[in-house]
Formats: sequence, C-alpha cells, structure tokens
Amino acid sequence: MARMGLCVFFFLLVSSFPSSYSVVHKEQRVPALFVFGDSVVDGGNNVIFDHGASTGHLPYGVDFPTGPTGRFTNGLNPGDILAVFLNFTHLPPAVLDPKAVGGMITIGVNYASGGSGILDYPN
Repeated sequence: MARMGLCVFFFLLVSSFPSSYSVVHKEQRVPALFVFGDSVVDGGNNVIFDHGASTGHLPYGVDFPTGPTGRFTNGLNPGDILAVFLNFTHLPPAVLDPKAVGGMITIGVNYASGGSGILDYPN
C-alpha cells in the first residue's frame, strides 16, 4: 500500500509541473542582457585593474571554452547561465573587453566587477 501511495504522489508531483518547462524554446525572447554585480558574475572586467586578485591565468577558467578570461569562476557564471537559458548566441561581454564594441554590445554587456561594493571607500 505504501508503494502505491508513493507512486500516486510522484505522479501527482510530476503532473503538477507546468507544461512550459518541457517545451524548449529555440528563439531568443529577450533582446539584451545587462549584468551588474560582484565577483560572482564578473565576466573579466577585473583583468584591467591591478588590485592583487589576478584571475587571468590558470586554474581560473579551466572549464571555460576559451580558457582563462579573468573570471572568478571556473566556467560559466550565473549571468552566463541565464544568457544560455534565454538562448543568446553569445555571452554578454565584459564592458572593458576590447571586443565589446559595435554589434556585440547590442546583446548586452557585463558590468560586474569582483570586489565591487556600494561604499565610497574600501572595507
């Protein structure tokens, strides 16, 4: 009896999921993605700054397709994952990236910088 109850529970659980989760949309529904934040979503802006936290070398980016990019993550960060989920053809480039010009900035830009804060002075 417990096994039957468990099967019914899982059936009801699975059938309660919205059907939109099972449909994969192949088109980009959002025109641009602008990312703001700290090191969690930094797309490589900190490579330009000399602040002692260098991330433009291995092992940073070892799982990223292009290798080290100055990210504080090993691969895709949450902003990149959101861009992939929204079907962007390219990840939003770091605002300080020399390639972030012209048509590239029309898909959005990553303004995030590791160690950023809202105060006018360092902690």
